[in-house]
Amino acid sequence: MQYKILLALTLAFVCQIAGSQNSISQAQRSAAQPTPKVKWVELDGRYKIQVPDYFTLQRIDPKIAAVPAFYFNANPPESTSIQVFLLPEVGMYQTDPKMGRPQIEIDGTSLRRSFKISENIVVYYGWSVTDNAYECSMNSPCPVRVPRNRRYGTLYVFAAFDDAHKTIVEFRGDHLGAMQKRTRLYGKGKLLREVVVPSLSSIQ
Repeated sequence: MQYKILLALTLAFVCQIAGSQNSISQAQRSAAQPTPKVKWVELDGRYKIQVPDYFTLQRIDPKIAAVPAFYFNANPPESTSIQVFLLPEVGMYQTDPKMGRPQIEIDGTSLRRSFKISENIVVYYGWSVTDNAYECSMNSPCPVRVPRNRRYGTLYVFAAFDDAHKTIVEFRGDHLGAMQKRTRLYGKGKLLREVVVPSLSSIQ
């Protein structure tokens, strides 16, 4: 319960930041992009990751987040919504008796895919899609009029299990677009899978 409250507070805080940034059109997001220049950044002196060199790392106030939590800023049009959390591994998941692997669900997103990175760290990931036309309030009509290229929001979640340090490094990113069904990674999900998450390593 404490974990869910923490995520809700953190996401509300980050959404205020992301909402102030200019969005990128669907065509721009979907276009093939060259591999960005990257730089190393440290997370709480415990881990380091590579991110695009135009990203600026910010830490969420410890008064708001009970665990080390970070987000990235970038000047328009390269806006970003990527967040990173360092969570205790104990009690954060259950093991599927049939599959022999963790059952992980974060804010309604099931992490059913996996891959392995350095230091024998296994990363589980998945995504969920929200129809923004039906994110209605009591004072608004439903469905809400939403631009086509912002109709569906996809939340990508990656959870890196560092058993050696009893820590889960959680990454989040999103993508806005016109397609409801996602069969592959787009936007920040693609950046996380191909660049950021595979670079994760502990600081010895």
